[in-house]
Amino acid sequence: MIVKIILNAMKNKWLLFFLIGGTFLITACTKESKTPEEPQNPPESPILSENKIIYEINVRNYSTQGNFAGLEKNLPGLKDLGVDILWLMPVHPIGEKNRIGSKGSPYSVKDYLKINPDYGTENDLKSLVKAVHEAGMEIWLDWVANHTAWDHSWVNEHLDYYASQNGQKPYSPSGWTDVVQLNYSNQSMRTAMIDAMKYWVKEFDIDGFRCDYATGVPLDFWQKAKTEIESIKKISWLAEGDDANYMSVFDWDYAWAFNTSLNDFGKSMNVANLKSACSALFNNAKYSNKGRMVYLTNHDLNAYDGTEFTRYGNAVIPLTVLYFTIYDMPLIYNGQEIGANKVMGLFDVNPIPWTPVNATMQNLIKKLIRLKHTQPALANGKNRGSLNYYNTSDNQVFVYSRKTENNEVVVMLNFSNAPVNFQFTGSAPAGKFSNYFNSGQQEFNTSGTINLAANSYAVYVK
Repeated sequence: MIVKIILNAMKNKWLLFFLIGGTFLITACTKESKTPEEPQNPPESPILSENKIIYEINVRNYSTQGNFAGLEKNLPGLKDLGVDILWLMPVHPIGEKNRIGSKGSPYSVKDYLKINPDYGTENDLKSLVKAVHEAGMEIWLDWVANHTAWDHSWVNEHLDYYASQNGQKPYSPSGWTDVVQLNYSNQSMRTAMIDAMKYWVKEFDIDGFRCDYATGVPLDFWQKAKTEIESIKKISWLAEGDDANYMSVFDWDYAWAFNTSLNDFGKSMNVANLKSACSALFNNAKYSNKGRMVYLTNHDLNAYDGTEFTRYGNAVIPLTVLYFTIYDMPLIYNGQEIGANKVMGLFDVNPIPWTPVNATMQNLIKKLIRLKHTQPALANGKNRGSLNYYNTSDNQVFVYSRKTENNEVVVMLNFSNAPVNFQFTGSAPAGKFSNYFNSGQQEFNTSGTINLAANSYAVYVK
């Protein structure tokens, strides 16, 4: 609902007060200017296939059943949310030797060719893949190529598949005591690994791999793996890593450094530093033709650094708007869409608390997905629109736009714990914009004042 009050504040000038969703917008205009058109919702736009949303799932925690069948049952909900890609954390049997916790880490793989019996059978997974495809979504498997569980059969049958360190063979890398390091100097091991990956593409028709610690594995392995696997089917490749050299193989990687900057921002609330981090992310020429995944949280961050509410505090709402609009493919970690404020860990069963639902977060994420899907200016990779900043009179306000030739999305974020009134300084977005989250249209200038509630946002589309 929009209430519009017009006050004759001075000769030949009017002040327009808009009360939109609990937020006042105040705009100054001359008497001669045209009366704003009646509020209307932005027209529906077609879904852009390249503007993807990825959703990470820990199968054991996702449903009450903790298996593929429980996940398949909720596919209509994920489709309604607007998800394009389901990324399943590793589905393989988990090692028992040196296991951590009651169930162990999914990243301690005991057999690359089997399914964790807790999750179901091969037919259950095939049923899930079929249902995902029928819903018009993709399904990607998490692949752990750097290490195996201590009790993987290779340890006894092919000890030469494993690396040595300080006379110990096998050994645990990086203090990860439940796994052992593979030896990529061994060509037979490489062949076995590629054959295992091909199995899941050929037999289960999966659509991509999210590759764990991808940059810990030699690049030439991934080059050969991609060539051989894509002789079966063209799939997508996501690297956990941020080495641009690997983008000769991968379609996406992690923007880890950007997430580090976000975590730093959660502590400092320094908006100038946040702007610099966004510029560094967006203007990295090494990724001009490739995509990157951006996120507020994922399984590692949730397990080791706390929830997004812990790390970002009151800024979690405006940062959610930011990461959906600033750059490339947003990740949703299971439960994030309903504001689940729970550390779930990696070594035990920690079901997602699906109730109560944080309706504010749920509605926001669903609308942001729709925004991402329908605006060419928010495209990923080589088609991404330009990023432009607008200066304002308040240093806790961040205003930017993503723009293509025929489309512009203006985002206004208030990172203050108090309401703000600000003006554009230097220049303002030009033209007539639709208010994306609230109906109505708006034109901006450098004399009008805009009000944003504490820790809030506004988004406009042209």
